[in-house]
Amino acid sequence: FIVNEAVNNKLMHYVGVMTEESLPEADRVIQFPKGEYLIVKGEAKTSDELHHTLTGIAFGQVLPEAKNFAYVGGPNAVVEMG
Repeated sequence: FIVNEAVNNKLMHYVGVMTEESLPEADRVIQFPKGEYLIVKGEAKTSDELHHTLTGIAFGQVLPEAKNFAYVGGPNAVVEMG
């Protein structure tokens, strides 16, 4: 999982994995506002490539053509599978 959000005007970048372990000192609750979200699907060989691919699709293709969506800032998330 990768999440980007602005905290006190500073861009924060978090990376996490799904686990059964409890790490209270590493936990952070990130609030995602209630509402509808645009979900973009893509494939790539590396995490960096995936990030750039999804960003390109979302901002270069989908959002410019969308009539019912507007980018309102973070947080935003990427879920890597496989």
